[in-house]
Amino acid sequence: MSFKASKPDARILILQIVIASILEFGFHSIYAIIALFFVIDSLLSYWYGIKVFVKRFLIYVIMWGMIWGFTTINIPILSIIFPPFLMMMIKVYPIYLLLRLLVDKAPMNELLYVLDRIHISKSLSIPLMIVYRYVPTIIQEIHYINESLKIRGLNLSFSNLKCLIRTLENYMVPLLFRSEKISEELSAASLCKGLSIGRKRTCCTDVRFTKEDYLYLSGMTVVTVALFFLNFLT
Repeated sequence: MSFKASKPDARILILQIVIASILEFGFHSIYAIIALFFVIDSLLSYWYGIKVFVKRFLIYVIMWGMIWGFTTINIPILSIIFPPFLMMMIKVYPIYLLLRLLVDKAPMNELLYVLDRIHISKSLSIPLMIVYRYVPTIIQEIHYINESLKIRGLNLSFSNLKCLIRTLENYMVPLLFRSEKISEELSAASLCKGLSIGRKRTCCTDVRFTKEDYLYLSGMTVVTVALFFLNFLT
């Protein structure tokens, strides 16, 4: 018995990230860069809703506004350092959003299966899966530590800035202990999932391309060609 796989296929989500990365760092037109972000943000609103769309759009507008401010108001040193850094953030931000979609929507077993299907080496796929599971867990642990310190009045705040080293120590010590525990749990989980087995990996879900995937892929192709023309014309 096989279960229905998540859609779109994880391979399409990976391809989407690769194409967006090439376009973001290959385009020279500001209009094409902005249009690419708007397309990505509009696409993600299907999964995350209109509120998240507006929030991410405002963050993007603020970054462009900061570039405009630093270039218009000539501030020594800052006007030289910050605009290139902010432009890099503007180009990386849409790629981060697509990575977030991959992490949120692609189950780990399906992602491992498709990486094996496209012949990605286990020396690369296994570390990726560890990061895939480890980073969200660490962020959650930091949230728990912050809540615990807030009860005692030891969390990071303006009143505790005078003892910044002590405050950071309050975060780092429990985080290091939890990191050791989490690493042991991840090692045990990797053995249970059969990551060390040399045989071809299988999956309980029916991971294959369907009509929805081909339709999604066709839409990606049309949008990519349109953005190339926009970049060429402007």
